[in-house]
Amino acid sequence: MQKENKSIYCLILIGVMIMAAGIEVFFAPSGFVAGGATGLGIVLDEIAKKNFGFTIPLWLVNILWDIPLLILSRKKIGTVFFKRTVFGCIAFSIALFIAEFLPVYKGDLILICLFGGTFVGVGAGLVLRNMGATGGTDLAAALIHEIFPKISVAQSIFVLDSIIILLGMAIFGIEQGMYAIASVFLTSKWVNAILQGVSISRGALIISKEWKQIGNTLLQQADRGVTAFHGKGLYSNEEKEILLCVFTANELVKIKEIVSEIDKNAFVLITDVTEVLGEGFHEM
Repeated sequence: MQKENKSIYCLILIGVMIMAAGIEVFFAPSGFVAGGATGLGIVLDEIAKKNFGFTIPLWLVNILWDIPLLILSRKKIGTVFFKRTVFGCIAFSIALFIAEFLPVYKGDLILICLFGGTFVGVGAGLVLRNMGATGGTDLAAALIHEIFPKISVAQSIFVLDSIIILLGMAIFGIEQGMYAIASVFLTSKWVNAILQGVSISRGALIISKEWKQIGNTLLQQADRGVTAFHGKGLYSNEEKEILLCVFTANELVKIKEIVSEIDKNAFVLITDVTEVLGEGFHEM
């Protein structure tokens, strides 16, 4: 295993540990069924306790769910991704076992929703950012797509998770189910934030007759690179130069002041930039 791969596997391990903590500390004790194999495990555990007097640990359900899916998907996904998925599945099951010994929180449902969703979202984001997976409904959905190409992976995940969430509602009640759905939304936001990065950069497109002066001033005073490219107004039929400048969020006021001082009639389009790679920002 190369040095780079070691760091990737370490991050996947950290991710599954955070996920497991969120599930075992917040979700499972309060009956929050947010889909996935662990959601199904929470449902099965509750049924077993009420009707048969024994418990079914989540780590066991996770293993029993993932083993057949991994066997079936062996030749359908790439070797590197398969290895990371196997590692993620095993590590997640072990993390769920260890997390059983953590103190649980069974207080305010809003706090459970917020903290549980955050833990699971951050953990899942770390796993996915490093091209890993923990099996569950994602892997099942990928296999369904292979067998029935007309059904997309996203549709399969939605259907599978919806069935599990509805089972959770039937067992734990509608209120728990509604909070679980809210936690799924929060989890998805954290996953996107980890995958795409929290936007701390802005981009500006500037159209002005004083484009040369604005560009030079931005270079000198803001110390930011500026690119000029040619454009044409379809309404006015005029040839125009358009400036493109990317900068950090805390430089926004300074950029606007520079443009305004030179040309108050300039047209400025400012937008969020999800990720910037290169000199002055993050390394490639």
